[in-house]
Amino acid sequence: MENGQVSFEMISKAGEAFSILVKALEYVRTGNPEMAEQCIKESEKLMNEAHNLQTQLIVTEANGGKNEFSVLLIHAQDTLMNTILMSTIVKEMIKMFQTLKNGER
Repeated sequence: MENGQVSFEMISKAGEAFSILVKALEYVRTGNPEMAEQCIKESEKLMNEAHNLQTQLIVTEANGGKNEFSVLLIHAQDTLMNTILMSTIVKEMIKMFQTLKNGER
């Protein structure tokens, strides 16, 4: 797969995962934690797929191959990184919401 195609795939999968994470927060806020959990799982699957694409690029370089750098590839890396960060924050926000809802400390 060419770098351009890998970049588009990474952007697509990571971007969709990001959108699903936003939905997860909405589900928790509106009292539907089961759907939120389903969204988290779905987003993790997409993030893993995007991460596997990134790993292919790293393996290529590790084996002495060259990757062609472009703004598109940088955007793909940024999108994946932001989605991974968003996932961490959303999971913590869901825990905090549930803690507050249950009156726990």
